[in-house]
Amino acid sequence: MKNRFKLAALDLDGTLISAQGELSSAVRQAIAQVQARGVHVTLATGRRVCCTVPWAKELNITIPVVAHNGAVVVDPYSGTICRQRGISLPVADALVRELQRLNLPHLVYRGEDQGEMGFLAARFALHEPEFLAYIDNQLVITENLALQADPIKIAVLAKEDQMRQAVEGWYHRYRDVTNMITYRSNGYIGVDFVAPNCSKASGIGFVLDRLKLDFGDVLAIGDDYNDLELIQAAGLGVAMGHAPAGVKQYADYIAPPGDQDGAAHVLTKFFLGETE
Repeated sequence: MKNRFKLAALDLDGTLISAQGELSSAVRQAIAQVQARGVHVTLATGRRVCCTVPWAKELNITIPVVAHNGAVVVDPYSGTICRQRGISLPVADALVRELQRLNLPHLVYRGEDQGEMGFLAARFALHEPEFLAYIDNQLVITENLALQADPIKIAVLAKEDQMRQAVEGWYHRYRDVTNMITYRSNGYIGVDFVAPNCSKASGIGFVLDRLKLDFGDVLAIGDDYNDLELIQAAGLGVAMGHAPAGVKQYADYIAPPGDQDGAAHVLTKFFLGETE
């Protein structure tokens, strides 16, 4: 059987990995079988590099993977940063000053060459548990958030009633100088600011150029708004069954939820020719 798609671009959290941080045997087996058919597999995630590369190695992924929602593309074996995009320093400085004025907690990721940790200003230290629950599994609290170079990501997280009005204004003022990715969960709104024209889709585009493929060759699977642009660009865009309605409406196919091994179902159906 000749596969129509030459690359599977897979989100991690909520797509491959469960809420408990586990990768099921069914998903592992499906990925291995797809690779055995000669199909390229890569990851496209909002995670940091150090939280992405171990999964890539465990899944025997040998081509570059996309981290930080497209801000960084990295070779998982050599650790070489293939591409890094940052928010313009004047824009980032203005945004951080505004967040401080509005008293909105935020993490700043300075970039792989400056340590890839998220930095949280000490004035927001009481919000550390929220960031650890919703954004990252590790961060650094600092008294000094002064930026010396273009940061790769600024992640804002606060209660919905604090964020709603601010987000509306940001779309008008920052949409041309950043890419804003907005999340909603349990009464919180999170916004990731990355460089303009920077997304999981742009990261996968970089990988495709290396492989001499195009988006028509891609099957992409994701479960949240940071996957939307990639789902729309792919030859076949798949949303997990638990994804928000605003993501599923643009997908070509809706997979079963993650807790039902939805990613394994999709890989089996479209690459291995085993349909229900």
